[in-house]
Order: sequence, then structure tokens, then C-alpha cells
Amino acid sequence: MHSTFTIQLAVERSPRGHVVRAAGELSARTGGRLVRLVDKLVDGMPRPVGPRALVIDLAQIRSFDTDGVEALRRAHGRAGSAGVGLCLTGLEGRRALLPHDVDGMLDRLPVIGAKELMPTDSPRRLAVATA
Repeated sequence: MHSTFTIQLAVERSPRGHVVRAAGELSARTGGRLVRLVDKLVDGMPRPVGPRALVIDLAQIRSFDTDGVEALRRAHGRAGSAGVGLCLTGLEGRRALLPHDVDGMLDRLPVIGAKELMPTDSPRRLAVATA
């Protein structure tokens, strides 16, 4: 049986920061696409133009593996190096369903609840990509 690994990424911009909404599978095969998107959003942009904060919404991710979570860690490091705060959301009520090693890796990343998700003042959809 052949399995297709896909991830869809949509970016919403606002003056307060960007929200990346991810759907599909976060794995070794798809995580690189997420890291490249974070690089695009934070690299080379002076802070008045670029985002001050970046939230990755994982509510629509169907499956995670350790390599996919490692991609989140790389994205967090790259955003931090550019002076952009990165955090995750969309994990409420799902942590117990994740493999123990994935859940443990997620504990090392900043996670916020959906209620804490920054309001997107007049959000503007920037891009949608599928891998």
C-alpha cells in the first residue's frame, strides 16, 4: 500500500504577527516545507515589516512523528535567531493521543491554548501551499 504524505500550509498576516495554519501530516517528508516557510516569513525582513510573533496552528494535523516535531524545533530556532517569537497552538485535548516520544519533544516548545491565540486584526491570507 502506498501512502502519500502531505501538508497544507496557509498564512494569515496581521499587524501583531502571523499565524501559520497547518493541515495534514507532520513528518520527515513534510516538515522541511514548514521550516522553509518559516524561513521565508522571518528572514531578511526588518521587524517593522516582518512579524513580531509567529504562531503555528496544528489543530488540523492528523499525524505527527518525531522527525516532524524536530522540524518544529528547527523552525523555532530559526525564528528565534531572527528575533521572532514562535509558539504552537492547536494541541488541546490531543496530547494524550500522541506517541510518548512526540509528546515529550513538544514539551520543549512554547505552546499556547486557542483562547490565547493572538487576535488577527484584519487578517490577510497570504499563501496556501500543499506538499
